[in-house]
Amino acid sequence: MVFSELIQNLIQDTTANSLPVFGVELCLCATIVLMLLVRLFSADRILPACVVAVLGAVIALGISYLQYRDLMTNPESGPRPFFTGLLIHDTFTVYFRGFLSLFLLLTVALTSLTGIPDEEDGPDFYSLLFGATIGMMLMASANSLLMLFIAVEMSSVPSYAMVGFLKGRKPSSEAALKYVVYGAGAAGVMLYGISLLAGVLGTGDMSLLSQRLAEAAAGGNGGFGDPELRTAGLGILLIMVGLGFKLSLVPFHFWCPDAFEGASAEVAGFLSVASKAGAFALLVRLCVAISGGAGTASMITAFGVGLGFVACVTTTFGNLAAYAQNNLKRMLAYSTIAHAGYMVMAAAALVVMLNSDQAAA
Repeated sequence: MVFSELIQNLIQDTTANSLPVFGVELCLCATIVLMLLVRLFSADRILPACVVAVLGAVIALGISYLQYRDLMTNPESGPRPFFTGLLIHDTFTVYFRGFLSLFLLLTVALTSLTGIPDEEDGPDFYSLLFGATIGMMLMASANSLLMLFIAVEMSSVPSYAMVGFLKGRKPSSEAALKYVVYGAGAAGVMLYGISLLAGVLGTGDMSLLSQRLAEAAAGGNGGFGDPELRTAGLGILLIMVGLGFKLSLVPFHFWCPDAFEGASAEVAGFLSVASKAGAFALLVRLCVAISGGAGTASMITAFGVGLGFVACVTTTFGNLAAYAQNNLKRMLAYSTIAHAGYMVMAAAALVVMLNSDQAAA
């Protein structure tokens, strides 16, 4: 009975609201299907995959602009939850959709000019590229711990294949293998953290996390001495391991220099910007979701201070390690690590400010 009601609500949300709201993701999905159909019917010589990819990226960027203009002219149209609360549509989501669509277009244009991939592997490469971008957009609009994990994996799995896409190159295959091993470990740790957090708080809805944390703190001292809050804090830290892997934060950065060195320059550039943008959006979502609860200010503030310390270490290490590199792509990888630290500093400051006495007042 509950399952049938869930499916019914999902269909109603999809037919009534989600088609225009999630038009960017649907456009990218349609582009993937079109590229595969073109290859299936051997029409790729008439209509190359790069042309289809450029058209799909341009249309997605246009839809993102229309959504942004709609939110600016009609503020009452957002924020709104969709798909039974798994995703949320607001200005934050639309901004990152537009940014990711723009960078996707630039990446497709660059690969078309450089000839990587060739005509034979074009549909496969662009399908992976578009699939990873869809996952990053879902990361920016995630409103549930379940969707958090699905979005992270949807963006990560195609990235593994793109890193090792240069066939016949041993460094590329080795880099992809290291990326997969680190990614699998981080995904397992993050999934365990999600199970702990959802099990203790009794919900996977990110909009209810601060409220459930406050309810758990009501019967205790509101600090790490309370067993429920201690378990919830452990779950949050384990989730941060997965996000730290995506952001290449120290000490979860080991995959980044090797992956960038083995991958093509186009893939390395995509991972250094688009992947970090999606992970940063998801980090901000989670930080806002756990902040502001009554009685948990001290615990969440301590978490924010710790996140800021990790960001400082990441920035310092990334900048210093870049000096010793004699490979340009490894140097850029450490630069990416340093810039990820700069971004996380802002998220750490956000957590501390949201849980300060001034914010509570």
